Amino acid sequence: MDARAHLFGIRHHGPGSAASLVAALARLDPAAVLIEGPADANDLLRFAALPGMRPPIALLVHAADEPALASFFPFASFSPEWRAIIWALERERPVRFIDWPAAHALAVRRERAAAQPSPAADEEREGDPLDAIARVSGHSDGEAFWNALVESVGGSPEVFPVIEAAITDLRGAQPVRDAQSPDGLPSRPSEDDERREAFMRIEMRQALKDTEGAIAVVTGAWHVPALRGDHSMAADRALLRGLPRLKTAATWVPWTEARLAFASGYGAGVVSPGWYDHLWSRTDGAGAWPTASDLAASWLAKVAKLLRAEGQTASTASVIEAVRLSIALASLRGHVMPGLAEMRDATLAALCHGDEAPFRIIETRLVIGDRVGEIDEGVPQMPLAADLARQQRKVRLAPEALESEIALDLRSETGLLKSTLLHRLDLISVPWGRLVDAQAGRGTFREVWKLAWAPEYSVRLAEALVYGPTIEAAAAGAAVAQSAKTAAIVDLTKLVRQCLLAVLPDAAQSCIARLQAAAVNAADMTALAEAVPPLVSILRYGTARKIPEEAITALTHALAVEVIAGAAAASRHLDDEAAEHTRSALEAFDGALDLLAEQALLESWCRTLNALAAEPAAAPAVGGLAARRLYERAAATPEATAATLARALSPANPPKAAASFLAGFFGQSAEVILHDSTLFAIVDEWLATPEEEDFLATLPMMRRAFAGFGAVARRRLIEQVGRGAAPVAAVTTMVDEAAFAKALPLLRLILEGDGHDPPH
Repeated sequence: MDARAHLFGIRHHGPGSAASLVAALARLDPAAVLIEGPADANDLLRFAALPGMRPPIALLVHAADEPALASFFPFASFSPEWRAIIWALERERPVRFIDWPAAHALAVRRERAAAQPSPAADEEREGDPLDAIARVSGHSDGEAFWNALVESVGGSPEVFPVIEAAITDLRGAQPVRDAQSPDGLPSRPSEDDERREAFMRIEMRQALKDTEGAIAVVTGAWHVPALRGDHSMAADRALLRGLPRLKTAATWVPWTEARLAFASGYGAGVVSPGWYDHLWSRTDGAGAWPTASDLAASWLAKVAKLLRAEGQTASTASVIEAVRLSIALASLRGHVMPGLAEMRDATLAALCHGDEAPFRIIETRLVIGDRVGEIDEGVPQMPLAADLARQQRKVRLAPEALESEIALDLRSETGLLKSTLLHRLDLISVPWGRLVDAQAGRGTFREVWKLAWAPEYSVRLAEALVYGPTIEAAAAGAAVAQSAKTAAIVDLTKLVRQCLLAVLPDAAQSCIARLQAAAVNAADMTALAEAVPPLVSILRYGTARKIPEEAITALTHALAVEVIAGAAAASRHLDDEAAEHTRSALEAFDGALDLLAEQALLESWCRTLNALAAEPAAAPAVGGLAARRLYERAAATPEATAATLARALSPANPPKAAASFLAGFFGQSAEVILHDSTLFAIVDEWLATPEEEDFLATLPMMRRAFAGFGAVARRRLIEQVGRGAAPVAAVTTMVDEAAFAKALPLLRLILEGDGHDPPH
């Protein structure tokens, strides 16, 4: 290779590498800078120097026809490649990426996925190639060796020849094999690496041809020997011949410090992005490293501030002692500067008093970091990403990497806008927020969300572009598309509710129409029953959003009529699982009818409950539920209910069926028998009647029937049985009708308010 090409082998994310590179560039003053990165993203490099670009950020390159087929190329403030880009742009020097285009890489990935759709068994993987040197030098592993040699000692251009010599020896000593080391340096060159290196050599030759003067080539240390080697242009072109290619789109997107961490699964990640960012922030931007005392004091001051914010004690005197201890530990361990290990030990001893719990907060918030990068408004972005950024600024809801919790008051404009945005994002599979508590004891006007941003959501936004160019349009389009693909009543009901919460009236009307059509032909009565309670809840309690009340009322009524008409037939000859599913759905439906309060529907439902309680072929659990609800609605007298129970629990019925009936009758409450001596006596007599074999067969079902009772209710039942006496029946109180009539207006006023602001 031409002597004008100066190669600098770096680790992709490292403050020491970045400082050394900045110093080397200042000394060389190259005419052009070449950087390992996808060549089809070169048009985006000019935006890197805009004032609003705040790392960590990443290049996102994806297949134009399949956004999910994508690659990220992250950059931190301390990434050597990022510092090289900024150095060149500030001095108006040509800068470009020279790695093979993502168009090739993604096409190869697609072909391999098609040829081998299921992942093959993992091959045996070699460790970090620097581990061998680390063992000789007395370091625990290659990561520790690299940190000690490069990342923790400041900027020094002399480090690059040493790195190149070490990697040259390592590559020459190992056969070709595809594997990946923990720090992103492949321990043996793969087929893709050989192609990439061939492409980079071709780009270097072209740059040397186009440029007068020296060029700087910034690349991963593992590639330096291959780029330095003597390879012909013909051989390199032969390696690249026949490579598949596809059309791609590229943009800048925010990244997170947490996703720069090796622990996140990122192959080229580092152990401590937050610590590395702090190291870089203490340099002067030209490669000069801070003093040991400045580094320790500035870091431990951050630690103390965080501990105080978390309610922990962190005195100034303790910070001073921690600084002294970290410097002393570094000296004892033979290090020029205190590293993260020394900071950790000093923090635990002087600030956390040996307690690991508060240090875990420090590791999460400071050592790894919780920052999310920012993209300048002048950078062209995908329409959905740009619209999301505008709305985030409008509602003042910035993305954060760590999970945070917010409570929204939907009666305020800002709270409603935030909720609407989060619900719309959920419809396009961008779960930035997770709803953990709606209403929360304050009517229907409060929501509690947990928020956490992930870089992968940028890909989801790209995928959702097919539905529309704005968040609102994409959410509506996605909802309509989902409704067209499903005939499941429960899924359609969920879509209707999501559209209402996301304030998408047209999409809601479309989903309602689809749900009505599906309900007409629905054979699953249980699904219809499950669809009614959410709709009734919307009608009964309302929302902070405007809803199509007339359409939802008509839909709810139609669904309720279908359930009432088909419940008896749908409850026959069910297995245990289906019977429990049906019982649960009908119990929720029954409660929803009470809220709906339509007398005609309630009367029809009581007739259906009578049929269910008397139907021999009905699932016993459903029959038990029907008998109980008739009793509670006063639609069946105590005598009639006792007769129904006696018939269901008679020795003529199998013990399992009798126990299932009883479980359905009890539900989750023991009050129905605690306060009714007749029912208590019937149940008590039935339990005492079976022979031992029948009783043992029934016992599991009986345990399930009683398991839903609260501890107090179970204790009261045991006390009643232990006394051998039935509980006292509910006392009937005589009411003075004339006095009650006089008090009724006042009672109504107390319970309902003034008529203008009903209680929630």
